[in-house]
Amino acid sequence: MRTGDKVPKVAAGTPLRQAVIEMSRGGIGMTAVLDPAGLAKGVFTDGDLRRTIEKSTDLNSLLVDDVMTKNPRTVRRHTLAAEAVHVMEEHKISQVLVLDEQGVLVGALNMHDLFRARVI
Repeated sequence: MRTGDKVPKVAAGTPLRQAVIEMSRGGIGMTAVLDPAGLAKGVFTDGDLRRTIEKSTDLNSLLVDDVMTKNPRTVRRHTLAAEAVHVMEEHKISQVLVLDEQGVLVGALNMHDLFRARVI
């Protein structure tokens, strides 16, 4: 699992351009969108970016909140890796946010992390 600065994240209300830069910095195809308490409000993915480009002509006026996936798929901190894989396969996603018991972001997993760890 990626933790700390290795997890791409932005605050709710962040301009879309900055969210894209953070997503690129993180290198896992997404950035978490957090409220001030660190709770996950959404996730902004490469797919969300592609869909936004298809629909919008003025990307500069958008906030990440306008185009993020709300209520993203998540797993808890103590979820087994095999269960995280099942969640990703079942919902056809390649990354998932990891939350603590209070719903605060503590990390992120993507399929490449799981390949490297030889979980899959």
